[in-house]
Parts: sequence; structure tokens; C-alpha cells
Amino acid sequence: METTASRLLRLYLWFIAVFHLFVGLAVNFSPSFTRMIAAWYGATVDWTPQFVYILHPLGAFMIILGILAAVAARQPARYPAVIIGFVILFAIRALHRLFYYDVLSTAFGIPKSRSMMNLALFAVQAIALLLLWRASRDSEPSAVAVSA
Repeated sequence: METTASRLLRLYLWFIAVFHLFVGLAVNFSPSFTRMIAAWYGATVDWTPQFVYILHPLGAFMIILGILAAVAARQPARYPAVIIGFVILFAIRALHRLFYYDVLSTAFGIPKSRSMMNLALFAVQAIALLLLWRASRDSEPSAVAVSA
């Protein structure tokens, strides 16, 4: 029987999968949606051909991350490395906001307050995913049956 923690972990991984797939595909195939994503992040961007091209490999990585999250969402217990990988990714993204907020401000016009809000969002994502993974792992019955 699936525990609440396991269900929540699976749902969260599906959310991560859908988000990454959607953004990755949009970045590769929809310039107008890519501009909406930049606006959502609060970024002011010079849409040079060079910058737009650099986004395409980023979108490819997002697609692959989405696929990995979808695979893990189906059977989280089989893919702990994928889950821990996302925990680390979210933690690194949070730290980027801390250490590079001045670059984000200068290059994209993102205020420090917005960077700190995004830092908090990524940190919460990392912590929530780690806690859900640990809770679901700890609540699963042991795979080794004890013989009487």
C-alpha cells in the first residue's frame, strides 16, 4: 500500500517532469513563449540571435530533466539517484541566486529582492523533495522478508 509520503513524492516528481518538459519544449519551439518565461522571471533580455541560440541547449537539458523526473515519478524507489540529483540541482540553483544576484541584476535587470525570492523557492523545492524522498523511503516495507 502506498503511503501519503510516497503519493506526494510521486505527484511532486510529476509536477517537476511536466514543468521541465513544458519549458524545455517551449524554449526550443516557441520564441513567444520563451519571451513570456523571461518576463515571468522578471528578466529584461536583449534577444540577440546569439542569446536565443544559447537557449536551445538549455531547453534540451530541460527536456531530458523532465524525462528523468517522469521516469522517477513512476517508481521513485528505483531511482533515488534521480531524486537526489534534483535535490542537488535545486540547491545549486538557490546558491546561484545568492552568489550571482549582482550578475542577474546587471545582465537581466532582476532586482536582488526577486533573486532572494527565487533563492527561497529553489531552497524550499530542494528541502521538500529531500524530505518527501526520505519519508517515502523510510515508510516503505523492507524488501527483505524475515523468515520464521
